[in-house]
Amino acid sequence: MRKILFALGSTGGHIFPAISILESIEESSEKVQVKLVASSRSKIKLPKLKNNNQVYTINTVGFVGKSILFKVKSIFILLSSVMDSIKIIKNFKPEIIVGTGGFIFLPIALAGFILRKKIYIVEGNSVPGLSNKIISKFSNKIFINFNVTKKYFNEKKCIGSGFPIRKLMVKRIESKPIDILILGGSQGSKLLNKKFKDSLRSLLNKIKDSFEQRSEFTIVHQCGLNNDVQLEDFYNQIRREFPFFKFELHEFINNIDEYYQRTKVLISRAGASTIAESIYFKIPTIYIPIEKSSGNHQLLNAKEISDKKLAFLHREHETIESLIIRIYNLLYDDKIRNNIYRKLEENQSLSNQNSAQIIADGILQDV
Repeated sequence: MRKILFALGSTGGHIFPAISILESIEESSEKVQVKLVASSRSKIKLPKLKNNNQVYTINTVGFVGKSILFKVKSIFILLSSVMDSIKIIKNFKPEIIVGTGGFIFLPIALAGFILRKKIYIVEGNSVPGLSNKIISKFSNKIFINFNVTKKYFNEKKCIGSGFPIRKLMVKRIESKPIDILILGGSQGSKLLNKKFKDSLRSLLNKIKDSFEQRSEFTIVHQCGLNNDVQLEDFYNQIRREFPFFKFELHEFINNIDEYYQRTKVLISRAGASTIAESIYFKIPTIYIPIEKSSGNHQLLNAKEISDKKLAFLHREHETIESLIIRIYNLLYDDKIRNNIYRKLEENQSLSNQNSAQIIADGILQDV
């Protein structure tokens, strides 16, 4: 029995792609045992795994963008995490360690390097984070999503694979009753929540003034933990002012595929997973990237996609008025919306439908 250890990361953008690869590996071979390492600080509830794979936990913290005092503290935590990872690896004895990025991958990869294990990176962003940049120096293979990412790594190690998405069901749905779906990532986004709150009343007034006969206008908002009470109060107030307005509010949406397929316009951060999923479901999207993300990777992800005319990019510093215009145009300007639909059809290769299997095959050939 061959053994593989996965570092899951602490956010949905790291966890769900890793699980997709894990499932492809297990479907391809019965002679492989896979175990996982997750962060003890992660707030993401793992989905039920088919084989009930064991999940180890280690204590990890990020240090990019933190204070000097916190960075000093994080170095000691890193050293402790490396020691814990060495114990896990010695106990499980994997041949290969795979990670999709994030600070949890660094101590596991360092421990794997010390114990002479093969290390594989799965990089979904156009610009890799600090952990993956460090790990790339001693990794064996690097699976990349964007071609531009090669310049940050040893090109001989890079394999163009795309970035895995969750196993999502595509149904033939003609009706799209959700006008706007808002996703702030698996942990939510207070800034994205505020941006939309600030724009909603003006957007609804614009819709009210434009159409004599107004049908229901529905938004679904994944707002993250502990953000729902204030938003619910706000949306209820809006509903009293605009009787045609309806909303659903969720801390996290598990059956996201059902919502994607019923959505006219998506407003989202610009993580690699969300981008891949929005292209897969061919949803006209406005990306509002986190501009203080590691290496500014979300902004560069969004630019890569918007430059191909597959979506709109809205910067955090841009005005509410410009966001309202973009939302309104995607909803009601047939020419703009149809141009994006056409580009999404032409670029379905970017939706990474086979990415998990490509990566799984690249791993299995070495165990």
